[in-house]
Amino acid sequence: MRKLKRLLTDRRGSEAVSFLLTTAMLMCIFATIVTAFVYISQCYNASYLCRKVTRQIEVTGVYDRIEVNSQLSQIEGGDLQNLEIDVTADYFTENKIQLCEDFTVKLTADYKIKIVQVGSKTLELSLPIRAQVGGMSEVYWK
Repeated sequence: MRKLKRLLTDRRGSEAVSFLLTTAMLMCIFATIVTAFVYISQCYNASYLCRKVTRQIEVTGVYDRIEVNSQLSQIEGGDLQNLEIDVTADYFTENKIQLCEDFTVKLTADYKIKIVQVGSKTLELSLPIRAQVGGMSEVYWK
């Protein structure tokens, strides 16, 4: 019993334990900050993609879903999951938007952050990303 009591009251090495705990806490804080900056950059990337699609529709006056998706797949890089583009407009015919008609492009996606990976099992946190940009067609359709 005395040995156990003496072991519990012994203070040798307490600074080393304190240093290790502080270092582990600082590493966790640093990893959280880096992850937050990556998420913010993905939000800016999604906003850029949405502006690019909006400008393409403004200049051509046409919303071509296949062309937009192929352009997004070239630019995006694969980090965003479930990437969807929705264009709300009063169409002149089929997918053509008349001169000076307003339209809205909405982009929705998810960014997944890996929390822990043990073997083939992965615990991920899915963070939503939303962007919305309005535009006006610059093409006159007869």
